[in-house]
Amino acid sequence: MKALIVTFIILNFSLTISAQNKACIDIKNGNFKYLDSQSNEFIVQRKDSIQIDSCNSVNFVIHSKINWKSDCEYEMTIYKVNDTLYTPIIGKTFEFKIVNIENDSITLITKTLNKERKTERIMQILN
Repeated sequence: MKALIVTFIILNFSLTISAQNKACIDIKNGNFKYLDSQSNEFIVQRKDSIQIDSCNSVNFVIHSKINWKSDCEYEMTIYKVNDTLYTPIIGKTFEFKIVNIENDSITLITKTLNKERKTERIMQILN
């Protein structure tokens, strides 16, 4: 009986990990939205290795290249911004780790500008 319970737990754990990885793969492409630290809404358009974040309320657009390190981890390097005030962030790399996908939300841990400070961001899946 113990062996059956242990087998069930291991199988359930394996399926959970497999579902998480599949879900990570599924969000390599799509549209998302999130709020920045000032509660501005950003819309994200991602197509595998390219991402565009735009915020209509402050007329700001960021173009980034994505390097997928694994199914659930990626680096995003900014290569273009529409406001010269933000040109110093061009070439900066941000690291993301997807830690949870539930319903229509993605929880990410972000390591910004090569610093050890990590923050959590939640993005809503639009499609």
